[in-house]
Amino acid sequence: MNRLTSRPIGVLLIAGFYIFGAATLVILYITSPSHAAFQIATRHGLPATAGNWILLAAAGLGILIGAGLISLSRWGYVFTMAYLGYFFVVNLLQAKGDLATISFGNVVFAAVVIIYLFFVRRRFFPRVGTG
Repeated sequence: MNRLTSRPIGVLLIAGFYIFGAATLVILYITSPSHAAFQIATRHGLPATAGNWILLAAAGLGILIGAGLISLSRWGYVFTMAYLGYFFVVNLLQAKGDLATISFGNVVFAAVVIIYLFFVRRRFFPRVGTG
């Protein structure tokens, strides 16, 4: 069986989403970093003046999440859940301001992914001695 086909399709879709997002952030860093950096910083609860470096940091984070999910590693699961938990809380707190619609969408996305990953957690933590 192919290594990629042995992974849950949802995990591959989530990983692909993060890797695609990382590539997009790198392109935005090259083409028009100011507006994108402002958006990424505020969505992550950082000061809007964080600087353009935030795009590369977020891209690196996306690549780590994608790689961790694709590899079905324990660290990938824990890292992804920790990030999504943080992202959920930050956007939940922001959901009552001017950016309520976007923040609410981020909250729903994070919640859905957290719930899904919880249900497939055994793929990241295989039982010892089985196989």
